[in-house]
Amino acid sequence: MSDLAVRDTYQKKGIGIELIKKTREKMGPRSKIILLAAPKAVDYYPKIGFKKHNSAWILEATNLFPASGVNEK
Repeated sequence: MSDLAVRDTYQKKGIGIELIKKTREKMGPRSKIILLAAPKAVDYYPKIGFKKHNSAWILEATNLFPASGVNEK
């Protein structure tokens, strides 16, 4: 899920939860919602049932690639 956002003035009215519910209604039984949280929302998602997953990786444009010391074969 990308770019789920609710304007500040409309937050805490259930809109975000409703958007996620609507998405779940369209999901198949083996589907998952995977999202990246904005820094301000990191504490929100666990409160509504999302579980943290530690297997995400980020490669920014300023990072060396491949990293020093890694051989390409």
